[in-house]
Amino acid sequence: MKNIRGLLILVLGLLMLYGCNENKMEPVTIYSNNGKISKDKETEKETEKELLALTEEIFSLLKESNYEKIAEKVDPEHGVTFAFYADFGNPEGYGGEYVNLTKQEISKSNETRYLWGADESDKEFEMSLDEYVHQFLLRSWGRREVDYSIITFNEPAENFVGVFNTIHEYYPDAKYVEYYSPGESEHLFQSLRFIYQKRDGKWYLIGIARDVASV
Repeated sequence: MKNIRGLLILVLGLLMLYGCNENKMEPVTIYSNNGKISKDKETEKETEKELLALTEEIFSLLKESNYEKIAEKVDPEHGVTFAFYADFGNPEGYGGEYVNLTKQEISKSNETRYLWGADESDKEFEMSLDEYVHQFLLRSWGRREVDYSIITFNEPAENFVGVFNTIHEYYPDAKYVEYYSPGESEHLFQSLRFIYQKRDGKWYLIGIARDVASV
């Protein structure tokens, strides 16, 4: 009887242990030819690939001034916010208030003049959307050509002392693609950060932040 009782206790113990393991959440993994890759990392790589391609398309459309097509990529509720400096989302907005345009305002590509921001001497820059794109996003301060030769995903190419990149502080669920131009010297760099957020399973453009050195 003692042996039977001991066997029953052992079986019950194993069943309880099995049940606990069944309820325990284990990390889900998928496999590639090179071994084991976490599902989160695989999803992140897919997101990176998708947003790099989307940014390349938007950047080309900006050069073509095709705002109607760009509007199709813009978040239907948030619109798209243009930050004159790197502190995207900061309620104080270094350099002035942000310009936020709806899908409809973007698609019109009208001649409405907006106050985009001010430099360190408090000189303000007021112009149309197309003027801003071609003078301050595709060029540097309306003067120098910009060669965005380095592209990064969800992190800056360089970390400079100055206005902080605050995307993830104010938009923790956002992802961004950075187009970076080192310039001829460290004081002539310029970056564009194309910022995206997911809505109903789809990534939409919610902002374009500009990070620059001195004029």
